[in-house]
Amino acid sequence: MNVYDCAHQLARGLKESREYQEYKDLERKVKTTPQCKAMVDDFRKRQLQVQGQQMMKQQVDENTLKELQSLHHVLMQNPLVAEFMHAEFKLSQMMSDVYKILGEALDLDISGLE
Repeated sequence: MNVYDCAHQLARGLKESREYQEYKDLERKVKTTPQCKAMVDDFRKRQLQVQGQQMMKQQVDENTLKELQSLHHVLMQNPLVAEFMHAEFKLSQMMSDVYKILGEALDLDISGLE
């Protein structure tokens, strides 16, 4: 068994999954709707800034977190964006599950990475 062949087979399986197909379909819809794309891009930019601060063990301002939560609430009021973010979460969860399965099979301690 060639590990790389298995990885390519897994990648094909992921691309053919309902979760991935739904995500890509909604991603196209969001990208072709300027208002939705701008909202998602802005949220992601702010979210990445906060995550970066957290990873660097920097204190994140409480107001910044409240603004991010408020922006998330606004995003979820838009049906297309809400559906897209839900699909993105499902895909992310599936990828996390696959990574966990691999880690457990190899007896890797990935508890600090979750």
